[in-house]
Amino acid sequence: FVSNMRASPISSPPRPLGAYLLQLLIAAALISISCSLSTETSRRNFFHTASVAATAGLSSQVIVPSLQAVSAPTAAGKSLICVTGANGYIGLHCVAQLLVAGYSVRAAVRSLSEDKTKWLTKVATDAGAIDRLSFAIINLADVDSMADAVRGCDSLLHLASPFTIKAREDPTKTIVEPAVSGACNAVIAAQKVGLRRVVSCGSVFGVAGSGSEQGYDHVYNNRDVNGFSTLKGCSYAYSKKESQEKSIALANELGVDMVTLNVGQVCGPALSPDQMNPSWEPFKLLGNPPQGGAVLSACVPAMVDVRDAALAHVAALKLPPSSPETTRRYIVAAQKSSPTYVEIAGLMAEILPERKLQSNVDVLAPTVQKLIVKGIGFGDKSLGELIEGVSVPLGGATILMDVEPMIKDLVPEPRAIKTTLTDWVNNQLEYGHSI
Repeated sequence: FVSNMRASPISSPPRPLGAYLLQLLIAAALISISCSLSTETSRRNFFHTASVAATAGLSSQVIVPSLQAVSAPTAAGKSLICVTGANGYIGLHCVAQLLVAGYSVRAAVRSLSEDKTKWLTKVATDAGAIDRLSFAIINLADVDSMADAVRGCDSLLHLASPFTIKAREDPTKTIVEPAVSGACNAVIAAQKVGLRRVVSCGSVFGVAGSGSEQGYDHVYNNRDVNGFSTLKGCSYAYSKKESQEKSIALANELGVDMVTLNVGQVCGPALSPDQMNPSWEPFKLLGNPPQGGAVLSACVPAMVDVRDAALAHVAALKLPPSSPETTRRYIVAAQKSSPTYVEIAGLMAEILPERKLQSNVDVLAPTVQKLIVKGIGFGDKSLGELIEGVSVPLGGATILMDVEPMIKDLVPEPRAIKTTLTDWVNNQLEYGHSI
């Protein structure tokens, strides 16, 4: 995504260019789903969470300053919540925030192996709430397995979903069907055992696959549905749209109270040093650009802090009952405008002053960008439609998102993009990872 190519767009680019740009374009389309710890400093600094109040006035800015300061609130009156994808990037934060808020958590994982449970156990221990964490083995393709996992719970946070940007094999079998099956089975299981609510972690790709769908002056909202992404193009984005639409229709049909969260591209501190989220790749590249680099004129779609994404899930448990005919959706993003990579590059220069990064990076020429997109073959739309769409909106255009409902009901004070990037950089460096 950063290139040292400034010359003729038709000449064969050097190998580093292809590597950087391929990573950029892939990373720009990602929406995240989900080494021993050498130091506790990272956890102490970045175990940021929100103590979700039992009444209104939720705040995303409550910070637990140290593990020793984390004492589990009384569990009296709090419910048992099942979390699928609990050991993932967002899921681990959800578990941490639920436990700090006094809930009990049943973490639904594919196996009880140490690599699936150790950081969940660590987070619960740090919160002084190990007695409120339990586990269930789950198979998302088996509705009875999901029903067994959620039986006895009040509600379900459903975050688990298959992830890959483009399947090497049949994308219907490897991505779309598992995503749809998991989302719909969550609804069926909820109806089967009588859960009070399902909070489903969807993606901004459920709302829009390209800013050009309705024009870059359109503010995408919870009534919009992605009409751009296709099975042959970005199969991941298509799977998120399909799983959203089919699970919402099923929830309405079965009378299941469900809240769907269209979460943007996620960044921020990880609660496990083992987690390496693919959505971080563009930020890493901007932290180590080649000399004289340039970027695509793309944006980070609806970027949001992982702690705020988790808070939105926890806060959604407190919403009043929805009507039987309408399933609610919220776009979860830090701000109305999706930050461009030019803006992100400027922030990285501020965050890492010792690297003397370029604060005002150049944008690759439109002809070069067209060749890059054409070479990757990212989509079955016409080249012109793709160029004007998800990959390289020109002239500084960016995708706009309606975040007011989220601010009103779920995350009153979302973290600023610079705060998210700063905390992520420090978190990763303290884990010993390269940025």
